[in-house]
Amino acid sequence: MTKPIVNIDKDDSLASINIIEPKGERKIKYISTTKTWHDKVNGNTYFSSFVSDIERDVCYLFPFQYGYGDQSEYVIKKALGIKDKIGEKSIIKFIKIENCLKKEVKQHGQGNEENYFSELGYYYQD
Repeated sequence: MTKPIVNIDKDDSLASINIIEPKGERKIKYISTTKTWHDKVNGNTYFSSFVSDIERDVCYLFPFQYGYGDQSEYVIKKALGIKDKIGEKSIIKFIKIENCLKKEVKQHGQGNEENYFSELGYYYQD
């Protein structure tokens, strides 16, 4: 990943700073933190996720639900309408915290009742 190049003029004031962004790279728009819990009795895995939209400064909470492997990533991409092309960098960064307590995972995805979108399966937080 190439870093932006910063050009500073001689007078060194903030107005003279030019930031040149690298071309051809997709920027990260969302950051997703997912916590998982494995039910050892039944052998099932559950997750909840907290997704931050960096550009719009809003958050989405995906409540406690069944899913193993990359199921959380699929659910989040589907709800947010993200369609990645093969070989292209994704606009979402996934962070997964595995083997949490059930209580932790439930609290991680808990939101306000009035902010829940049942057809999309997440809480909208402003």
